[in-house]
Parts: sequence; structure tokens; C-alpha cells
Amino acid sequence: MSLNPVAKESLAALAGALDQHKDNENTSGQTVSDFVNELLLEPDRKKRKQMMKDFSARRADVAKFLKDNEDLINAEAEMALVAAAVGTTVTEKEISYKGGRRTVSTKRKHIPPNVGALNLYLKNKMPDKYSDKPKTEPEFEDVSDIEEEIYGGE
Repeated sequence: MSLNPVAKESLAALAGALDQHKDNENTSGQTVSDFVNELLLEPDRKKRKQMMKDFSARRADVAKFLKDNEDLINAEAEMALVAAAVGTTVTEKEISYKGGRRTVSTKRKHIPPNVGALNLYLKNKMPDKYSDKPKTEPEFEDVSDIEEEIYGGE
């Protein structure tokens, strides 16, 4: 998926802003990424709604940014869906301490394609081609010439 330069700059700005906020702690000691993970794990819709209201009250700056940049966030989510659908490679850092010395090792990890994500993406981007319930009538090939050859003309 290729993006135009303006969209790329916008996504870079979104990533920068989220990076800036991800380590900031709100009044309850919860980072933005912790909040998002907690929100995603909460099955009760009413509790999620209340969690979002509480977060918006505590972190008005982040809430305003997210509200003002909804298209960018949707684009970021779509990019994540595409990455999950086709697979990706991530770099993980592991920090260890041995004898008072800090050691950082990096590992590259391949994440295989996710068939569910691919299915979701194709069904939403090309519903007429990949829908479970196509809206178009099926096309039938005219086989009258073949039938005439096999069964003879009338």
C-alpha cells in the first residue's frame, strides 16, 4: 500500500505525537499505551465508555489530539491491519543486567501473515469480489453452441 507524501507526513506526525505522549504518565500513573491495552481488554461496553470519559478528563491534551486527527488514526489502524494481513518483521530489544553491566540485545522476529486480518481487509476493500454474499448476479457462459454440437441442431 503506497501513500502520497502528505499522508506519509501526517502519519509520521501522528507517530511522533503518540511517541511523545506514550511515556507521559497521567494522574493515576497509567501511560497512554497502558490505557489503550486496558481499554482493548475490557469486554463491557459501558465500562469502556466510562474509561474513555475518565481518560479524556485526565488527559485532555491527548483526547483533543485523537479527536482532531481521527483520519490519521484510521489510516494508522489500516496500515496495522495491512501489516498483520501480509506479515511483517519486528525488532525486539532485550535488556539484561549481568555483573552490574547493562546489555542490550536485539532480535528480529518474523510475524507470519494473519489470515483473519487478510480476510477482513479484502472483504472491506473489495466487497464485490470477496464478500460472502455477493450483490451482483452470477454470470453464466452461453453454452448453446456447445450443446448444439453435442446434441445436434433442432
